[in-house]
Amino acid sequence: MIDFQKIDGPHGVPVYFQRLPVNTVSLYWLMFVGSADDESAGGHGIYHWFEHIPSRGTEKFPGGYFDTEARLIRHGGGASAETGSTYTGFSADIPKRVWPDALDILADMIGRPLLRLEDIEAEREIILQEINEWHSAPFSESLCRLPAVLWPGHPLGHDQLGTKESLQALDPRLLRKAHESGYSRNRCALFIAGDIEHSQLVDVVSDCLERIPLRDVSTRTSPASYGALPPWKAGQTTIVDTEHDDSIVYLLFPVPSLASRPGSLFEWDFVADVFAAGELGSPLNRLVREDSQLAYSPDFISTTHADGGYAGLVAQTSVEPERVVEAFWKLVRGSEIRSSDWLDYVRDTIRGAIEMHDPDAGEYTEQGSASLAHYGRCVPDAEYADTLLSYRNDEIVEWLDRLIEEEAHTIVFQGCGES
Repeated sequence: MIDFQKIDGPHGVPVYFQRLPVNTVSLYWLMFVGSADDESAGGHGIYHWFEHIPSRGTEKFPGGYFDTEARLIRHGGGASAETGSTYTGFSADIPKRVWPDALDILADMIGRPLLRLEDIEAEREIILQEINEWHSAPFSESLCRLPAVLWPGHPLGHDQLGTKESLQALDPRLLRKAHESGYSRNRCALFIAGDIEHSQLVDVVSDCLERIPLRDVSTRTSPASYGALPPWKAGQTTIVDTEHDDSIVYLLFPVPSLASRPGSLFEWDFVADVFAAGELGSPLNRLVREDSQLAYSPDFISTTHADGGYAGLVAQTSVEPERVVEAFWKLVRGSEIRSSDWLDYVRDTIRGAIEMHDPDAGEYTEQGSASLAHYGRCVPDAEYADTLLSYRNDEIVEWLDRLIEEEAHTIVFQGCGES
């Protein structure tokens, strides 16, 4: 089970380590800078570049992909990166014998990217393709546009990718400025899982952290707060026209800030399982997909930050969106999801998922880092299971009874059939 030990690492950087009896070592390096920092650093989408551009060359590894990621692929491993609203994550999975080399590469990619003009021009085309791909499908485009609908004018109120226009405006000067204003040693956290000695871990991490600049910026060892979110549009319906054939229907409820209700995220985790446990046998799939045949893949969705977020139901549909909304409410108000038999089934799925959480270095660092980004701390499997399994039926029913129309924001990305 996941149970990372938090080490006060070199240079004050928190290191989360779990020793596992496996041949793989997995690394996940969090830098707590993301798209919510875009506007203060040069414009929409600027921090998304640092998921891409470092692979094209660093001070120690200037030779492009062959000099960075391909060094890990040579040994059967690999590297990846992702941009979130409040963080950027850099990861690598490699054989134990070369794990120091992998951390060496990640450190240089994070701390010393070259940001050469020719690399930027080449990567600009790659990111443009990524933007086009996300906007070519109804669901992924709705995810890009949803933050602006929910939180207009707030740092969290846009996606990570940027736009074609903002993409064209970026140059080496702006990227260097963004790196200097956001990337700093005091904004890191590092997850490591594998069969390595504690003493070796500390020595290797210390050497690598030397190459991450320490700048005069606020310290972040978990996601930052960017201020109160705009007022929730409770009881309202928002229609956004799109050029796609299908519509995307959201029925969303507000999630409070971590500071106001620290335990609410665990409650929402249980509520998510109430709707979605059982996969195709879940109440959500049986009603919306099987019985009503309104949507192929309805789902429960949530996005949360230190300042709050949303949770609720979503579906892509080719029928009238109003029919999907009606089905969602039928499910939310129904007796099945409140029954003792169903809540016991949900508990069994939670218990079983934890029991089957066998050692997997890559999965552990991915989920451990996601826990820190989501809850503001790394939550062990045992605590997670104990918390969710402690909830009484009457508590859960009370949470479900709070899901009322007066609190919901219904958002429809309306397919207009022009694609």
